[in-house]
Order: sequence, then structure tokens, then C-alpha cells
Amino acid sequence: MQVAKGRVLTETLGRAFKLRTGEGLLLQPYKRDRSVYVIRRETLFQVVEYGFRRKEYHVEEAKLGKLLKKVCRNEFPRSNRVWLKLCSVEDMEDVVKQLR
Repeated sequence: MQVAKGRVLTETLGRAFKLRTGEGLLLQPYKRDRSVYVIRRETLFQVVEYGFRRKEYHVEEAKLGKLLKKVCRNEFPRSNRVWLKLCSVEDMEDVVKQLR
């Protein structure tokens, strides 16, 4: 589904907190040339930035909003709409392996 840039943070956080272990969210701009993955692990969230920067973060639930705000600002600077998609960890493992 497409989400307006102003609502990306609230939509993503609302869905991320409801995820079960092993599920994740994929955020992409309209052109789908960059990606941000949010994966729920046991007690942490794994955020993978795959675009201008290629980094991986592990944060607690309380710090997820601040990190997502920074990452979305870096990866989607001029996007008006962002694709938001529910994914499984298997779909994201290839990207995570490329970072290591």
C-alpha cells in the first residue's frame, strides 16, 4: 500500500509494534530503487538501510521511532509517497547477507 510521506512514521510504527517475531516491513520510495527493512527479532528490531547507505541497526522498541525518522529522511528525501509492504524474514535475508 502507498502511504503519504507525512504518515510514514506513524503507519510504520503502528504496524511494527504488532509484528510477530520473524515478520517485517518493507519501505520503498515510488521508484522502488531504495529500501528500508524493519524486522522484528526476539527483543529488538533490526532496521536495514539499503540505498544511499547500506547499514544495519539493532534497536529497542523505544528507540525505533527516532531511528526510523532519521533513516527515512536519508533514504526518501524527495519522495511524496512511500510503499509499505508486509514481508517475511526469508524475503529480506538476501539483502541482509549482502551487507555482511
